[in-house]
Amino acid sequence: MDIIGAVLFMLLPYLAGYSCKRILRWRETNQIETYLIGFFFLFFLQGVILIPCVWLEKSLTDASSICLIVSLVLAVAAGILGLWEFIAKRKIEPKETAVKIFWKKTEHILFILMTAVFVCVLVRMFLGMNMLREDIVLETVTTTLQSDTLFKVHPLTGRTMEAGMITSKKIVTLPLFYACVVRLTGLEADVFLYLAAGVMVLLCSYYASALLLSKITMPTRGKMYVFWTLYGLLILAGDYHADALAYRLLYSGYDGITICFAVILPYLLYLIVSWYKSESGEEAVTLGNRIMYILKMMLGLGASIVITGLGTGFVFLFMAMVIAGICCLLKSIKEVRACRE
Repeated sequence: MDIIGAVLFMLLPYLAGYSCKRILRWRETNQIETYLIGFFFLFFLQGVILIPCVWLEKSLTDASSICLIVSLVLAVAAGILGLWEFIAKRKIEPKETAVKIFWKKTEHILFILMTAVFVCVLVRMFLGMNMLREDIVLETVTTTLQSDTLFKVHPLTGRTMEAGMITSKKIVTLPLFYACVVRLTGLEADVFLYLAAGVMVLLCSYYASALLLSKITMPTRGKMYVFWTLYGLLILAGDYHADALAYRLLYSGYDGITICFAVILPYLLYLIVSWYKSESGEEAVTLGNRIMYILKMMLGLGASIVITGLGTGFVFLFMAMVIAGICCLLKSIKEVRACRE
């Protein structure tokens, strides 16, 4: 049952992303980006659900029931939309044949090497389960489960807070979301945080960095395997400091700061570079494409607000986007001047 709960939790972002893609008709979105969109949408949606529950002083049981209903709706919507797409494709292309993908020998070797490095990262995460963490996410999740309240009991002292959590902390509902998932799946809190949530964030960091790489260079399958191999080796070799990103991915991937730096930041940079290349390309960019880019950026920024503080999330990401946008604008001006000359 625990394994099933963990698998369902890791599949939920794809179901949410697929529903968003089909409803908004984002045909340019690939499978990796679909998972990331669902990942951001899921974390943003938990804030939309849990923030009112905190202000209305609902119990964890009530909040978990709402989260369960929303999860079922997302799963059913994805199933209906997927079936509809399958039937539509069969009607348009009834005799469609499967496309064979040919692998080179070097690609087989690189894929095996990449997989071995990724397994080593997972083993390292598993071996580090008993290591002490400096944050209080686990304590908050455990206290929330025991008290069946939302931000009413202090996670360190165990005393009831008369006025509840301060206002700036009430919007960071990520620990409450984790508590809801633990309640619904039956997983142990530490196993869920250190393994299930950590592995999902690790996968999303792989995906987001790969998308950014795809806009910086023209990647082939072999180049992508090499990149993911090097990325895994950097994670394995870079856990010498608690504030290093590699350390955070190994031992605190569930933390909102890690999600912002390892997943949201590279994805937002990917969107900015993609938008710049679309605008500078020969084909005209439609208003719908521009709205799509804006909505995706807003989704990433919105998710950062409810998973960590503004200083370590939204403000930093927004400043990085502004700097990247200015760089793209300056490059466009330089290219226009070069063409005129």
